[in-house]
Amino acid sequence: MAARMGSRALRGLVRRAERAVSTGRGILGNRHLAAKLIPLPAPGGTTVLTRPQEAPLAEDGLPVPPPELWRRWGETADEYLEEGAKDAAEIAAALRRAGVEAGDLSRVLDLGCAEGRVLRFFPRTEGSARWGVDISAERITWAQQHLSPPLLFATTTTSPHLPFADGYFDLVYGLSVFTHISELADAWFLEVLRVLRPDGHAWLTIHDEHTVDVLLERYGDGAMHGEMVELLRKLDAETGALSRDWVYLSVLADPAAQVFFDSGYLVERWSRLAACLEVKPEATGYQTALLFRKEPA
Repeated sequence: MAARMGSRALRGLVRRAERAVSTGRGILGNRHLAAKLIPLPAPGGTTVLTRPQEAPLAEDGLPVPPPELWRRWGETADEYLEEGAKDAAEIAAALRRAGVEAGDLSRVLDLGCAEGRVLRFFPRTEGSARWGVDISAERITWAQQHLSPPLLFATTTTSPHLPFADGYFDLVYGLSVFTHISELADAWFLEVLRVLRPDGHAWLTIHDEHTVDVLLERYGDGAMHGEMVELLRKLDAETGALSRDWVYLSVLADPAAQVFFDSGYLVERWSRLAACLEVKPEATGYQTALLFRKEPA
């Protein structure tokens, strides 16, 4: 009798475990949910890692990524590289206005670096550390194979955690990262501050009210950035959001979310945590850049 009861209990335990595993697989099968637990899976669900292949070199002496990696940034590889250099120069110029020379910084982190599009152009010297992290394991793997050294890379998740010690970096910059964080923007900002040294800087881009105006007024015909224009129009048609006194808008799920902040509202909130030195609309494309300095303890 006891053996039969034990057998039934064991079968029940197995059934419960099978249901739990099935549910877990369902969660991991959703790229947006899985990204909170593991790096973002490849779009097709399959990744094949091969040994590094010879890649053409750009003028900076570093390899050019394959078209499937650079295509979302430009029509040609040259345009991809030009835009990366331009964004690196924009960050350096913002730092210079704050009295900091980018080339003098010892440790820099590119948050959401993709395959190193901007990081490859950021000023560096012998002995300096230039780190990049991203949730795309595919892009990080390419960067590790082809850009390291001189650059350093690690894969992360969408959860607000960075694998670095407190106060490790002089600068953290994130280009088009907070534009896709709908739920944990404050937690991510606190994590950025954690890894910054006192008096270190954070340069972060957002979508804001100026972004909305640029998209609807300048690109309203849909010829450029048509997908973003259509998204805003659909949001407004369904909710009337743009005619209301909004401070925050979010569409879709992380990490594919498109998030919009009222810049004054966000700066007021985050200025309780760090000093905001600059708000610059259209610092890169239609995105607004915020420059913060971490206050000494």
